[in-house]
Amino acid sequence: MRNRIWILSLVLLWALGIEAQIDVASQRCATPAHFTPWLADYLENPSKRSPARNAEEIIYLPLAVHTVADNNGDGHYPTTKIFESICQLNDDFLPYNIQFYLDGDINRINRSIYYEHDNFSDGFKMMQSNKKSLAINLFIVNSAPSNACGYWHPSADGIAVIKNCMGKSGHTLTHEVGHWLSLPHPFHGWEGKTYDPDKETPLYHGINGQDTLFVESVGGDNCDRAADKFCDTPPDYLSLGWSCNSENLSGTILTDPNGQTFRSDGRNYMSYSSDACQTQFSPDQADAMRAYADFAKSFYINKDPLIQDVFTDPVLQVYPNPGEQLHYENIELEWEHHVNATHYLVQISRFSFFASVDYEFLVESNIAQVGTLPVDKNFYWRVQPFNAFDVCGDFTDMGGFATFDVTDIEEVAPSNFVEVYPTYVTISRPEVNLAFAFRDILQTDLSLYNSAGQIVKHDRLPNPGHSLHQLDVSSLSAGMYFLKIATSKGVLIKKISVQ
Repeated sequence: MRNRIWILSLVLLWALGIEAQIDVASQRCATPAHFTPWLADYLENPSKRSPARNAEEIIYLPLAVHTVADNNGDGHYPTTKIFESICQLNDDFLPYNIQFYLDGDINRINRSIYYEHDNFSDGFKMMQSNKKSLAINLFIVNSAPSNACGYWHPSADGIAVIKNCMGKSGHTLTHEVGHWLSLPHPFHGWEGKTYDPDKETPLYHGINGQDTLFVESVGGDNCDRAADKFCDTPPDYLSLGWSCNSENLSGTILTDPNGQTFRSDGRNYMSYSSDACQTQFSPDQADAMRAYADFAKSFYINKDPLIQDVFTDPVLQVYPNPGEQLHYENIELEWEHHVNATHYLVQISRFSFFASVDYEFLVESNIAQVGTLPVDKNFYWRVQPFNAFDVCGDFTDMGGFATFDVTDIEEVAPSNFVEVYPTYVTISRPEVNLAFAFRDILQTDLSLYNSAGQIVKHDRLPNPGHSLHQLDVSSLSAGMYFLKIATSKGVLIKKISVQ
């Protein structure tokens, strides 16, 4: 399989707080007060409320992920956090038999005007210029209009979520995907308005000069024509981010147009309650989303999904062995292929606990050609196997290695040099390289001695010239050896450690 490697060269600072979620944003979502014509028709025509497929059948939808950074490529959202976000999204939708899979490679966009955008015009351009057809397009940015956690753009049909509202236990992506699947806010009509408990609650809202929208009452007498028009979502007038109490209810006491008091329910993913409050969609919302996928987005649904989970057994590392020394210019990592994995996420860090990640690779085979790393440093590495439908697996146990420079370039005689590397070898990589650069014609004897002074290997080269010779030490036991390189014009002795 073709080995495609993207060197990301990231420094992931989640130990310094990137992992934390924004608990309450001033505006959880910047999606406008939009009610899709499809949903209006669906709610007004009960005959369309039966999904095209069995409710127990899982719907698989493609998710195209775009991570956005500034013009210099700084600020990309870490791949591990993208995977965590997809896993959280699927956990949230699993009770409703809707699942999402990674559609192709993660797209990396380096453009500051998109990374830090505060208006929908730039967001529209970002989405239109980069979105993938027949997929839910997610753009991960640093800031969004109205300082919101995210938004769904109806015209571009794309989703933007800021980095600080992504990740494990974050539900902003779930909220925005709910919009993509036709759902409005449960407080629909209150967008851009602030509920004031000291003022009388109106009977209705006017939205963008369109038809009158009634304010939902506690008794539910107008639930089919008020707010989101779902009768199993209770009234909610709170259009700014809010935290809930131990019963997942708002601290604010609200009063409906009939004078009845209540607290908003924070459990619904489409509300503006904090992530810690949210746990569910309502049954009617779930039915609407499935019907929307079946009828309006049927061509998005994967008809033949690959649903094989990656095996949970640990990935076995092959090379290098723990603590092995590697030449800094030719780093290669290898592990055993994992069942059902089509790709691997490889991370290299200076820290054994991966507080930061210095280098990151996405590869399709079980070998990563890392290339050049800094000299005389200790590094740790780990691998996460995944496929498009399963990005929720664990990393391997940590491996480690050290880098060194080739300093063993010695002069055997004037203008006759030999480079010996590595001088620290293992049974899995048992070759010692001798790179000759002889200007003279010199017969050369190679003798390898053990610590007792006994010759354990011998070879004779009539005329090395400019050549590479490999000395195989696979038959030797671990220990210290001495390599003698002898010519008529000089002798060189090097220590060789076999582990």
